[in-house]
Amino acid sequence: MKLSTYLFCFISSLCCMVSFGLQAQESTAYNQMRQNFLQPPSTAKPTVYHWWLGGHVDTLRLKEEIKSFDEAGIAGFTIFEIGSRDTIQVGAGPEFLGDESLETIRVAVDEAGKYGMEVGLNTASSWNAGGNWLTPKHAAKSIYQRKVNVTGGGKEKIKLPFPEIPEKDPRGRKRLISYGKDGKPVYSEEIAVLAIPMVTENMVMDTSRIIDVSLYFDAKKEVLDWNVPEGEWKIVRYVSSNSGENLVLPSKYSAGPIVDHFDAEATAFHFNYIIDRLESVLGDLRETALKNLYMASYEARGFNWTPTMPQEFQELNGYDIKKFLPILFEEVVLSNEATSAFRAGFQRTLSELMIKNFYMKSKEICNAHGLKNNSEAGGPGYPLHNVPVEPLKALGKGLDIPRGEFWINHHNFSEEGLDVLRVVKEVSSASHIYGLGMVEMEAFTTFQQWQEGPFEMKPMGDRAFAEGMNRVVVHGSTHNPEGTGNPGIVYHAGTHYNDKRVWWKKIRPFNEYLARVSYVLQEANFKADVLYYYGDTIPNYGGHKRSRFNPGEGYDFELVNTEILLGLEVKNGKIINPRNRAEFSVLALTEEYEINPQVLVKLEQMAKNGAIITGPKPSRIAPKRNMKDLPNMNAWLNSLWKPYSKQTFKPGSRAIYYGASVAEILQELKIRPDFEYLDKGFYALDYTHYQKDGLDFYFVVNTTNEWLSRDLKFLQEGKTPELWNPENGSITTIPVFDNTSEGILLPLSLAPYESIFVVFKPGDKQAHFTKIAHDGIHPPRLRYGEYGVELWEEGEFDFVQKDKISPMLNHANVKTLEGAWEIYFPEGWGAPEKAIFPELKSWTEAENEGVKYFSGTARYEKNFIYDMHASEFPEARVYLDLGDLSHIAEVWLNDKSLGITWAKPYRFDVTDALKPGINTLKIEVANTWSNRLTGDAVTGANFTKTHVEATVIKGIPKLRVPWKDAPLIPSGIFGPVTLTTVLPIAMPK
Repeated sequence: MKLSTYLFCFISSLCCMVSFGLQAQESTAYNQMRQNFLQPPSTAKPTVYHWWLGGHVDTLRLKEEIKSFDEAGIAGFTIFEIGSRDTIQVGAGPEFLGDESLETIRVAVDEAGKYGMEVGLNTASSWNAGGNWLTPKHAAKSIYQRKVNVTGGGKEKIKLPFPEIPEKDPRGRKRLISYGKDGKPVYSEEIAVLAIPMVTENMVMDTSRIIDVSLYFDAKKEVLDWNVPEGEWKIVRYVSSNSGENLVLPSKYSAGPIVDHFDAEATAFHFNYIIDRLESVLGDLRETALKNLYMASYEARGFNWTPTMPQEFQELNGYDIKKFLPILFEEVVLSNEATSAFRAGFQRTLSELMIKNFYMKSKEICNAHGLKNNSEAGGPGYPLHNVPVEPLKALGKGLDIPRGEFWINHHNFSEEGLDVLRVVKEVSSASHIYGLGMVEMEAFTTFQQWQEGPFEMKPMGDRAFAEGMNRVVVHGSTHNPEGTGNPGIVYHAGTHYNDKRVWWKKIRPFNEYLARVSYVLQEANFKADVLYYYGDTIPNYGGHKRSRFNPGEGYDFELVNTEILLGLEVKNGKIINPRNRAEFSVLALTEEYEINPQVLVKLEQMAKNGAIITGPKPSRIAPKRNMKDLPNMNAWLNSLWKPYSKQTFKPGSRAIYYGASVAEILQELKIRPDFEYLDKGFYALDYTHYQKDGLDFYFVVNTTNEWLSRDLKFLQEGKTPELWNPENGSITTIPVFDNTSEGILLPLSLAPYESIFVVFKPGDKQAHFTKIAHDGIHPPRLRYGEYGVELWEEGEFDFVQKDKISPMLNHANVKTLEGAWEIYFPEGWGAPEKAIFPELKSWTEAENEGVKYFSGTARYEKNFIYDMHASEFPEARVYLDLGDLSHIAEVWLNDKSLGITWAKPYRFDVTDALKPGINTLKIEVANTWSNRLTGDAVTGANFTKTHVEATVIKGIPKLRVPWKDAPLIPSGIFGPVTLTTVLPIAMPK
């Protein structure tokens, strides 16, 4: 691009590029953040699930894979043994945690330690947590019933046989239940025997008519000796026994039951067994690379029960559970109020038992041995799985490291349009509100097999970052023993992140990108204006950003549950969470039919103390359960809740307002949006805001596949902006911004799906342009670089500095590298050693089948002439732009490495690498395995070897397509490849 100006001589004499970082001594916090952004610590780098299919591990290959992780910038892995639906190419390994298995785990842990990596271990061969070492006493339990009908009128000896347990579990598999010689389960406990009067169908009954006759029942003889009153009765025997649910997909010799997640003794037995086995080969775990034990998704089905359920239910709800058991089996019809109250109490009890006896107990045991526990904590929960747990409390209180998940190119939408496979926001909120810090994500899961590269992964990754993810756990990397071929064996879901990938040797820059974003979001503190109380329902869910709750464009929110809500403080109108000192301006309430009385008392207190609260008015106050010392609240619903209007809105007036959006209330409070741009209602840009020691970090994301240029307004004052680019670690001064009373305004351009940190540091640097005046709706495409502002559009523009206006006339100077290219292919993959493309196009358009179906890394070579006097401007910068390509490229110009590019724009500054005359350009491009797999299926060739016979393709997420029908993915460089010359406009002094 060639630049001429009306006042170029004036600007040249006025301006020079000065780095803010060199002008003044920066703060310690700034220097630390800057240094670690450039070189992120290992705690910010991504880790992976390391799938050990069938438990079969080749230790020599294992060491190679661990080394490849380190070379790729991966900081660790979670060993995740699991079975395989394929039994031909996937070998059967030893029993999980048997002697041979332990020796393999020792090799993995020791080898990881050599590289300073961290290791996690899943607490089962598959999921849920459990194993074949569990005794019936410690295995998961359910409740069963057996009933007989009798006619009353005298003393009867009624035979009540042991309940029949269905042969198959809710997944349709044979239940793993140990039976004794008497044909009954080895483990069982009597719960109750109830006599229920027979009534007409759908007749509403009162529990006072249900009689507990447990005292008259002889369990050994299975006889009820009872004087039956007149009438028709249904006698029901309730028994607890094992659910028989197996691990979901265990390896061949590792099948076993899942653990009783509601029993502290069972949890202790399970974790102590695992830790004892590990310590037998690893010694003191504190001295090893093993850092955590992982509990995968809780996806049990059917009824849940545990021996302490009746006692815990009584303590939490204030009444005996027994007469309400028929509700579980729909044996009676009670009033709607009684039924809903019992079901809510039952779910609450299960939740408390699970959090206290599984998550918190496992945390206690792990911590005692120098380990941390981490999990999705009952997730992904409701509405995907009906997990009986309150997720924020389970994630925040029960874990050292909470984890969520998200997928790419695969969705599962609820009826209300919620993507239930994106569980990020509630996990980040749990970590924030409980003061944990880490927000891990099971990331980039997909059913596409070898379809994607890092640029296809990036949009959903950035979306997760914008919802609070601050560490990536890639799902996943499958161990491949020697001889499995390429692309090898894989767990059926996941992005197959291992050294079998075509682009693996070039993946490190992508991992460094993930680490840089993660570091900032780990180190700084989330900032939002709104606290959203998601209610007292169990199970519950937060939803993703702008789904179940949306505070309005330019505002963000934090989720909060009942436990944290009850501990909130109010000071000077601000709502404060004492656990992390986060402050909020508004508390928004979800819509609830009934409100927890303790919550109501807290809300009244907060409103009286000056908190701004908004939300729908509940219909009633929930039963007080086992709550003491509560005031009379009968009139509070009508006295507290007031319809919102600008006339009646009075902050600090003991009111909860309904009938207004949160954004309306924020605007009435004169709280401007934190992040604004002209068309923000379309959400083309996403953002999140973090703070640390006077520094503000805005992570700004282009959610579209188009270039976007916008004038942005940030709610900042008296600060200096910088751009921190996580793709390459560069930190650049922003020389165009205006410090106004309404915020700091600056123009910014983002490439397709690009994301960037806009960082504000203390101090108002005066030597800058305040505005670029232009005729269009949006600012021109521009770039802030080391040498100044670069304009990438033609036109007339005015650079404004205080009262000075410097008009610029911008022209393009673009040279396309035309003509043929030589492409070199590796031997042994069906392609010729060299092919000549007269013009750039996808390999899939070639007539030669070896090129058409090629998967791998090919090298492009081209010589081109660069004129000796290509530009009269010594300050000009020249950029090499590769146009479009698939999927990753590494570039050399005149044998000088320019680096690796994996995201648009595929561009390099080549100013210092170009030379007058002939220049030599070399580009290595790596695609994916998909085309070669399709080619083998179509032609009958055998270049590839895998047990995967079909894939899901983008655009049809529910259909599995055999390889012969899978569309070819455009591969190679598509261009145009250009040299673009720009003349940076230096920052004024």
